[in-house]
Amino acid sequence: MSRIRIQQFGSTLILAGVLAGCGDGGSESVVAIAPTETATGSQAAETPGTTEPKAAGVTASIESPVKAAADSEKPAMKSAFPDDEATKTLREIQQLRIAALPTTNIEEARVARRERNERIIDMATQVLRLTMNEESRKPQFHLAIGQLLEARFQMALSGTKEDVDLFYADVQTLNDRDSKSVAAAEGVYYIAKFAHTKAGLMGKTQPVWFETLSRWAREFADRFPEQQQRAVSLLFGAARSCELHSVATEDVELSPRLLTEARLCYTALAEKFPKSDQGQEATASLRRLALPGQVLSQFSGPTADGGMVSADEFPGRPTLIYFWDSESDEFTRDILPLLDKVRSQLTNDRLRMVGVALDEDESTLNTFMESHNVPGQQIFFPNAEQRSWNSPLVRFWGIPTSPSIWLVDAKGKVVSTTIETDDLMAQLKKVVK
Repeated sequence: MSRIRIQQFGSTLILAGVLAGCGDGGSESVVAIAPTETATGSQAAETPGTTEPKAAGVTASIESPVKAAADSEKPAMKSAFPDDEATKTLREIQQLRIAALPTTNIEEARVARRERNERIIDMATQVLRLTMNEESRKPQFHLAIGQLLEARFQMALSGTKEDVDLFYADVQTLNDRDSKSVAAAEGVYYIAKFAHTKAGLMGKTQPVWFETLSRWAREFADRFPEQQQRAVSLLFGAARSCELHSVATEDVELSPRLLTEARLCYTALAEKFPKSDQGQEATASLRRLALPGQVLSQFSGPTADGGMVSADEFPGRPTLIYFWDSESDEFTRDILPLLDKVRSQLTNDRLRMVGVALDEDESTLNTFMESHNVPGQQIFFPNAEQRSWNSPLVRFWGIPTSPSIWLVDAKGKVVSTTIETDDLMAQLKKVVK
């Protein structure tokens, strides 16, 4: 198992009818809404059009638009909101969300979940009617918007085309009403979240969802940069998901398209939010993506046996670099036997091999290396704070997964940073003389 360094119109426009003519300024921050259900298990199996109920696409996580269930009933809500019908209805919605379904039977649970979401939509719509024309009640209004969109989102995931159309229609209504409002931002975020979930469920057979996620993530960041936490989460999740699937797919036309989407999201992150952790990670990822065809530099580190490896020494013979950790089943099962085969066919004077060990514990690494013949020098930092994903090499180059394989030619130029196991021998034949 590898490790991953962890976006139309309906027939019944309830929201459009309720919100017609009322305003919503965009100065307030988004109010946290009730906890979501993840699209896994029985709900994932209900998603229409997919023959793979389990995650079919390679996706990186994004921030959930909701807080944990334990935080849903906050005392602050009780004191901040007036004890009126709108507040009482919002509390009923929250309690309804966290209540267990009355059955474990898949079909019965599906019906119960749908009925619950339909009830939440009705209750949230009631709150919108009560609060939409009063400035002082905007927090309640926004909370109701969030609850309605969450219910629409869940129904769109597991329902019919009409459910999807109604979900999109409500988001469109919020944008038509005030494209810069808090409510509009909530709607765009939910569309992006929908695309992300669809990419995870159906991306392998319908990869357009990855491109859709990228476009919605960039639109959210362009229109609502003040919501930085959400914007960087969406951009980074979209960038990483597109990049990982561009490597995983066997479609030679799709791969470069997805890589372009990844670059667009990484660039938006690096330019709009350069001081954020994700912005710095995006800068590192762009640096890595630009490596093929360039002479490798700024690549060095201490080895487990007390030596030192530096890219300055690479010119003269090809170099195979691999990032790995001893707890990876994929490395032990697939990569290590392949490296052993390479070593048996290519002597050290023809091919240099360098491993970057991402273990956290030195004793764990030593135990593994004592029982396995791991080829080449092994970069391993003595400072515990510079190990695993905190390795300077990982951080500088934005390494997304372990294990991963790089290939450098005899001139010190990077051939690829995404060598697949079934293509390694063919790539080596091109550079090893």
